[in-house]
Amino acid sequence: MIELTRDRFDGVDNALSARPSASTPFVRTAALLTGLLAIGVPAVAAAFDLPTAAVVVGAGLCYLVAVVATGRAFEGFASAVVVLAVFDIGATLVTGPGIATLDLVAVDLVAIPLAVFLVADAVEDGASVGLNAGWLAAACLAGFVCWTVAAGAVANGGSETAGLMYGVEQLRYLVVFGVAALVARRTDVWCVVTPFVVAVAGNLVVSLAQVVNGGMLGFPFLGEPPDRYLGAFAFGPYEVATGFYAGGFVGHGRELTMLLLMVIPLAVAVAARRSWPALLAVGVGIVGAVLSIRVADTDAGWATLLLLGACFGLYLLGTLAVRTKRRYSTLAALPVVGALVVGLLALARVVQWIVTSADGGAQVFRTSSLDIRLEEYAAAIRLAGQYPWFGIGGGNFYIRSERYIGEADIGVHNTVLANLAATGYVGFGLYVLAVVAVLWVALRLAVANGGADRLLWAAVLAATCAFCAYSSWMSSYSWVVGNTGFWLLAGATVGATAGGYGTTKREISQPSGQLGS
Repeated sequence: MIELTRDRFDGVDNALSARPSASTPFVRTAALLTGLLAIGVPAVAAAFDLPTAAVVVGAGLCYLVAVVATGRAFEGFASAVVVLAVFDIGATLVTGPGIATLDLVAVDLVAIPLAVFLVADAVEDGASVGLNAGWLAAACLAGFVCWTVAAGAVANGGSETAGLMYGVEQLRYLVVFGVAALVARRTDVWCVVTPFVVAVAGNLVVSLAQVVNGGMLGFPFLGEPPDRYLGAFAFGPYEVATGFYAGGFVGHGRELTMLLLMVIPLAVAVAARRSWPALLAVGVGIVGAVLSIRVADTDAGWATLLLLGACFGLYLLGTLAVRTKRRYSTLAALPVVGALVVGLLALARVVQWIVTSADGGAQVFRTSSLDIRLEEYAAAIRLAGQYPWFGIGGGNFYIRSERYIGEADIGVHNTVLANLAATGYVGFGLYVLAVVAVLWVALRLAVANGGADRLLWAAVLAATCAFCAYSSWMSSYSWVVGNTGFWLLAGATVGATAGGYGTTKREISQPSGQLGS
C-alpha cells in the first residue's frame, strides 16, 4: 500500500518544511531519471548504435518499473514532471510560420494525467478557493493563457496559426504550474525544489561534457542544440569555443543559463539544509555553472550573475553573521564570517579568472545590440497602443519584424514587452500580476519563517528576480524549457501556502502499482 500523510497549510505562517528525509524519495527518483537521461541513454545509444528515441522509451519503461516496484509511484510521477520539464525531449507535430511550432514534449505525457489526478483528488477533498496572493497568481496565469489564445484567434498581427501555437505553449506552463502547486501542497515544497536542482545539475554535467568535446555529443532528440559557434576564449592553456552548443539537453546554452541562474541560489539553500560536503559540492557546481555561462557568451547572463552573486551573497554573509552572534557572541562570529569571506573571495577569484581569460580581445560585455533592442521595445509599446485589447498575437512580431523595426526574423528581447505586443495591455497586466504575486508569496514566506525555510524563500526570491532580470534582455518568450522551469518553481511557491485548502490531515491509500499519492 502506498500511504501519504498530507498536511494542510493554513497560510504562510504554517508553510513550514518537513524534515530533510521527507523529500528523500523524490530526490532519489529524480536522480534516477536524471541519470538515465543525462548519462544512461547517451551511453547505451552510443555503445550499441541504437536510435535515441528507442533508448529513451526503454529508459522510461525501466524508470516506471523501478518506481512502481519500490512502492514510490506518486513520488516517481511527481519527480518525472520536474525532471522532464528541464529536458527538451519531444517532437514537432506541426511547423507554423516564423518560429512557431506545435510540439509534443515528454513532460506533457506525465504532467497532464498527473494534473487530472491531482485536481480530481483536490476536488474530492473539498478544496476551496481563497482570496490570497497564491490564488491570485494562479488565476492571473490562467487568465493570461486564455487571453493569449484569444489574441491568437483575433490575429491582429496576421498569423492566427502562430498566435494559437503560442497560446498552446502557455497552456503547458499552466499545467506544470498546477502540478507543482498541488504536489507542494500535498507533500512539501522541498519535494519539488530539490528534484529541480538535481535535474538542472544533470544538464550542467552534460553541458560541461559538450564543452570538453568542443561541440554537440550527437543526441538532438534529447534536446541537444546544434553546433552554433560565436567565438573563443582562452581557459588556461586551452581554447574554448563559445556559442549555443553547450546547452546540455535543455535546448541551447543561453536557455541553460536561465535555469542555472535560478538554480544557483536554490542549490545553496538545499545544501545548507543538509551537510557541509553538500555545500562544497555546490561550490564546485557554481564554478561549473560560471564556465557554462561563459561559454554561452551572453552579456545578459553575466550581468544577471553578478547581480545575483552580489545580492544573494551579501544576504548569506549577513545571515551567517547574525546567527553566529545570536548563538555565541560577537567575538565568535568574527572568525566564522572571516572564513566565509575567504571562501567567497576564493570562489570569486576563480570566477574572475574565467571571466578575464578571454583571448583575442573578446569582450564579456557588449553594447552593440543596444540600439536594436531599444527599437524592439519601442515597437512593442507602439503595437500595444495600436492594438490595446489583444495585441498582434504571439509569434507575429518575429514574422513581421522587418515591417516593425526594419530587420527580419527578430523577436522582442524582453519577455514582458513581448507579451505586451502579443496580447495587449490585458494580457500584459495578467502576466505581470502573476509574476508579482509569486514574488509577494515568496517574500511573505521568507518573513514568516526562519532557519532553512527562510533561506529557501530568500533563494526563491533571488531565483525569480534572476529570471526576470535575464529575460528582460533576451528573446526568451519562446524558450519552452526555461519558461517551464520558472513556472514550475512559481507553482511550488504558491503550493507551499495552500491557502484556502483547509487544515485537515488525512491518509490516502491505493494499491501498489497505481498512481498513488
